[in-house]
Amino acid sequence: MVGKRSHGRASLEAIVESGDLGLAVFHPGGLESTGELAEMCHIGSGQRLLDVASGTGESACFLAEVFGCKVTGIDHSGVMVETAKRKAAERGLSVEFTQGDARDLPFDVETFDAVISECTTCVLDKPKAIAEMARVTKRGGYVGISDLYWKERAPEPLKSKLAELENEHPETLVGWMHLFEQAGLQEVQAKGLSETFAMMARDVRKQLGVLGQLRLFLRIVRRWGVWSLGRIVAAERVFRSEDLGYAIVVGRKAS
Repeated sequence: MVGKRSHGRASLEAIVESGDLGLAVFHPGGLESTGELAEMCHIGSGQRLLDVASGTGESACFLAEVFGCKVTGIDHSGVMVETAKRKAAERGLSVEFTQGDARDLPFDVETFDAVISECTTCVLDKPKAIAEMARVTKRGGYVGISDLYWKERAPEPLKSKLAELENEHPETLVGWMHLFEQAGLQEVQAKGLSETFAMMARDVRKQLGVLGQLRLFLRIVRRWGVWSLGRIVAAERVFRSEDLGYAIVVGRKAS
């Protein structure tokens, strides 16, 4: 999960982006959902793939290794880009990483066979970001995201709380599909994933261990003060709500 906000305010996204969690992958379903996204985008050996908001580069490296595609990653954070470059070099992979803005991708029209983004589009100007992903995708290629979605019954106060705490603005599944169609994408499909944030939170706690959680607690307090813990707990409650889910949305660019 890679966001676009300042670290001046406490949030779960800021913790992830700071690297304090020490986890390579931080989204529901982990690399399994990354693989499913790739399959739905029909990514194959030798194809050119763009990973928007590539973060630490874990997904990009995974896709290069498993699917044999030629991956380029782009992220707004220079720290993330340098981390990703080191990771690719250590694994002997020729994955390219560059710093840039998802709303104004520095690539020519119809450059990539597929463009993906994981757990980021909901913090951007969504129509602009999806239109940019479609612009740099070749005709007949695929655009795919995995991101948060609101279930139809989700109450407005809960949506407002997430926007206030994390500056995230998910759509419903129908809403995401509509945005893809507005960008000119065809054969749009959306698939809700069974992985929940509650399950992900348990896995993160297990990976961190007691000492890791204590160290994280102290870093949060040092960076934002004791008051920040209330915001973090409130955000986690929203993410664990049954009204919020995680889905894959994919569309094909017309040939």
